[in-house]
Amino acid sequence: RSYRLLPVAFEGASFRSERWLRERLAALLDEDAPEPEVKNADEGRALLLAFPGARPAPSPPPALTPHEMWDEVAWDRAVERIVDGYRADGFLEAIYLGTSAVLDEKRRTVAVTVRLREGSRTYVDAISFEGSSAVSMPELAREARLAPGDPLAFERVEETRAAIGRIYLSRGYLYARVEAHQDLDRVRHLAALRFVVSEGPKVHIGRIVVTGNHRTREDVVRRALSVTEGEVYDPEAIAKSQAALLRLGVFRSVALRMQDPEVPQDTKDVAVEVSERPWAALTQGVGFSIANGPRAFLEWAQPNLLGRAVELSARTKVNYPLTEFRPDLADKAPADRVEGRADVGVRSVTVGVLSFPAGLRGDVIGEILHRQAYDLRRVTGVTGVDLGLTSRVGFSLQYEVEVDRIAKSASASGPLTEADVERLRFDEGVTTLQALRPSISLDYRDNSAHPHRGWFASAAVEWAHSLGTPGNRALLGLLPGSQIHTNMLKTSGTLSGYVPVGDATVVALSLRGGRVFPLDSESRTIIPRRFFLGGATTMRGYAEEEMIPQDVRDVLAAEARECLSSATGVGCTPRGKLIAGGERPVSEGGEAFLLGKAELRMRLRGSLEAALFADVGNLWLDPTKYALLDLRTNVGMGLRFVTPIGPAALDIGFNVQPDNAINERTWALHFAIGLF
Repeated sequence: RSYRLLPVAFEGASFRSERWLRERLAALLDEDAPEPEVKNADEGRALLLAFPGARPAPSPPPALTPHEMWDEVAWDRAVERIVDGYRADGFLEAIYLGTSAVLDEKRRTVAVTVRLREGSRTYVDAISFEGSSAVSMPELAREARLAPGDPLAFERVEETRAAIGRIYLSRGYLYARVEAHQDLDRVRHLAALRFVVSEGPKVHIGRIVVTGNHRTREDVVRRALSVTEGEVYDPEAIAKSQAALLRLGVFRSVALRMQDPEVPQDTKDVAVEVSERPWAALTQGVGFSIANGPRAFLEWAQPNLLGRAVELSARTKVNYPLTEFRPDLADKAPADRVEGRADVGVRSVTVGVLSFPAGLRGDVIGEILHRQAYDLRRVTGVTGVDLGLTSRVGFSLQYEVEVDRIAKSASASGPLTEADVERLRFDEGVTTLQALRPSISLDYRDNSAHPHRGWFASAAVEWAHSLGTPGNRALLGLLPGSQIHTNMLKTSGTLSGYVPVGDATVVALSLRGGRVFPLDSESRTIIPRRFFLGGATTMRGYAEEEMIPQDVRDVLAAEARECLSSATGVGCTPRGKLIAGGERPVSEGGEAFLLGKAELRMRLRGSLEAALFADVGNLWLDPTKYALLDLRTNVGMGLRFVTPIGPAALDIGFNVQPDNAINERTWALHFAIGLF
């Protein structure tokens, strides 16, 4: 006969509540339980049902968990662990007196009673330190994790012993030993704690021997070290040196080892063993993007130029957008659809700024883009410095000189009239400008590629000013003078947070915003410097860079209505005619935006995840017309395939309130690598 187990009773327990003891007992019993055998009962039942007239046996009831059934040996073992916890908290006389089980035949129940004797609690009477000469008594006292009058807790005693050991280790006493002794007065239930220190020799660094650097100059390795010959051996400085060597990017592995570590001596040589990366690396690949079509890339890198840990790299990428996803390119010849980017750069991380690790970089970039609103050819020279203020806080400062040649795209709803240019401030021609861009980032995520908890914030300010004038060359006659005057500040910021819900679900939130501030009345913002929304990383109910600014939508809708109501076509603009014919207008960007994103990410099985998301935001060409109530909403769902370089996301987004007056789409499909 089976009996129902009543709530366990505890006799002799006063320090801990019965509820706490029951929960602890249940946790210990379930923790020690063996893994149940997995039986494929469903397959057996299916096989039996395949025979005509066969009746499967009734399914057995689910197995009870260990804390729901009586097992004398398991219960004794679990209660002994509870008693061990009492003793660790200072109840040195705590003992387990046994367990009784009483059966009730009438009610079919069993009442289990656990009997304990807690005894008196022992308290700390005094704390002393012996054998210490290198560390003062006040410093040792500050490391104590308990004080006279506290309950004797052996966990705190061990924490104090370890903390004292760390002080000696940081001061070069690598062979110091700390022992904790307790002198017990069992009558008064008091304990006198003694921490006995055996200091050993203070270790200094002898020679530093570098091996394995076949191509790297030895002075580069030594300059990255935070330790020098003759100084006190500091394990923290050794670890910092190892991280600095790995940060150079030229070594596959780095190890700093003290020679003969088992022999106590006051001078120790340190061996720096490095394993270098290949002399050069060539990487190639192909891919596909809905926005950019098939793509191919080629990258060559030499990480250790002249043995000075300077990286020289060259990258090139070519896209061929498909007209199925980019109908705006249908009228272009195949050769004119090709987009590309080439980048030659030099980087060095062997410098430091104000004791912070820093990296210097310089790049020359050439780029060809075909967007719905414009065609762009750009040549850019960039130099910058990146500082690691802490392991989670970074700062960068970048200076850039670029020449942009912008042409009105033939598919951008026809040629622009003078009124269009005035209204949209869209400029064609050559722009030569310089830009200074400081930025800062704070990364407190548990994983930058696939975060589950933590937060991330970044902010950037860019000052841009045009160089030269039409007919007058800039920078000592090396660059063409700018045909467009620009003098502006462009600001932007991001704040993202990640909250785990259980083991397999994450709520991800992000808020982004930006605005352009002209610094004089003549300044004009060229289209590549504007903000765009729409696409896999912003508003997912739109195609890439498709969202029309809020203050432009009404203008476009009015032009379309004019064309629909005009029988003769008088007053009908080419742009309005295309919209009236069912075409979607092309976004030419904005000078202010606000974007909020929320995602519920759920693991399905293995590396497969599902997501539900909502994107809320908008774009304004004239920042003074910003209104919080004008925000648009997209919702959708997607799948994520987790890869070593970040999740591959396939999303479908829906535009909740499409503007039919300008033929906005109701949904869009996106594929991207990486999540916010």
